[in-house]
Amino acid sequence: MRFKNSIIDLIKIRKSIRSYESEKLKPDDIKKIIDLINKEHNTVFGFIPRFEFIDASDLDPNELKNLDTYGMITGAKYFIAGTIKNNSKNYYLVDFGYIFEKIILFITDLGLGTCWLGGTFNKKGFSEKILLQKDEVIQGVSLVGIISRKRSLRSSVIKAFAGSKNRKPWDKLFFNGSFSSPLDGSEVGSYNKPLEMVRIAPSAANLQPWRIIKEKNKNTFRFFINKSKYYLRKTGLNLQYIDMGISLCHFELAASDLSLKGKWEVKEGIGENNKYDKPSNVDYIISWDGS
Repeated sequence: MRFKNSIIDLIKIRKSIRSYESEKLKPDDIKKIIDLINKEHNTVFGFIPRFEFIDASDLDPNELKNLDTYGMITGAKYFIAGTIKNNSKNYYLVDFGYIFEKIILFITDLGLGTCWLGGTFNKKGFSEKILLQKDEVIQGVSLVGIISRKRSLRSSVIKAFAGSKNRKPWDKLFFNGSFSSPLDGSEVGSYNKPLEMVRIAPSAANLQPWRIIKEKNKNTFRFFINKSKYYLRKTGLNLQYIDMGISLCHFELAASDLSLKGKWEVKEGIGENNKYDKPSNVDYIISWDGS
């Protein structure tokens, strides 16, 4: 996947857009998006999501109601719906978030707006549009369109409520050797920016579930998920694993942008290793080996 602009710049400027112009997208932009989502994507854990581009620009109002986003969006006429085969292991959700975020950033690179919806959309309507299979689950939908030149009041209120500018500081997310030792930005060299791109990544309810331990004196980073039982109980959704996929995407793309070499590896026994002082609600996901 190639980007015209710096991926670090794209991550910084990308934000959820809830108000769109009524203009149709350029046919060339639509083709680029469809070509991308139809590509065979490499994922971290080997689970392959499926995406469909939905052009609702010519639908009548009654048909458009079937793609209801519960009044959160104005002017939306184009959508990407993402689905993946259900699996008992939550790693399939990590892969879904990892690929979907790449698609979102590609669309940002085209100069278009997006808004990732994790639960606030009509699942029945979208299921019918993409011919959902029995073993598939729609895990997310994104709006795509030309950004409105005038943000609606509703959009402003939702953005303020979401608290998208309120991100946890480094010492709450990144650690040196164990969870008892916060990581300082000066201790990571060129990996400062990839970690910062993780820190500012979007997440459900802005909970930022990623926790990362850097091995001392190595460019090895252990990614953990800080699970919120309250959030899962309240929503019934496992969106935090999708958020982990977003964090892996940001880290990997930012590292590539800076020509930092590395690869993802699952290391056995990390989750049970007492040397990390791991809290009980934190689980190991994967490691980045940059050595």
